[in-house]
Amino acid sequence: MKHAPLHTVAVLMTLSALGACETAIPTETSLEVPMAAATADPVTGEGEAFPPITHSEVPEIRFGRMQDVGPVERQFFVDQINLAASSGGRDIPIVVQSVGEGRQTLVFMSLASDEAPTPYIARAMLARMTSVLRFAPPIAEMGLGQDLDVYNMAAILGFERIVVTDGRAFSYEARLERPVR
Repeated sequence: MKHAPLHTVAVLMTLSALGACETAIPTETSLEVPMAAATADPVTGEGEAFPPITHSEVPEIRFGRMQDVGPVERQFFVDQINLAASSGGRDIPIVVQSVGEGRQTLVFMSLASDEAPTPYIARAMLARMTSVLRFAPPIAEMGLGQDLDVYNMAAILGFERIVVTDGRAFSYEARLERPVR
């Protein structure tokens, strides 16, 4: 399996996933957001780009990291998602960032504040992206339909964690730890 097409597939899958999301008009919120008392962690971005982690888990990672993918490629990947979320008549209330040392933390920040966030909502959002990924024609052609999920796609691109946050007090983290071989 070649790695370059998988990078392209990862970008296309995420853009497709965003296109499948429903848009919502953000409700008015107070401009005063209480900041959690935390020391900023420049390695992960916690306390700088998102509030302290409130829920954490470690999903199964089955794929290794692609070679020659670094901070520049991860930032390009994130930029493409943000462009897709705000173009073509879409106004998807989400901002995606790659933060921390080496831009190895993938952050999905919800701008919609009409629901209280939970780990279940965070996992559901990532599950929706996995569903789109599994039915993408290039993934099916490579025979990866049941093996590749959003966690493994991020791990292939060199992300070490995925964080879903409301930017206020909730942060769900999936640590993308590869098994020791």
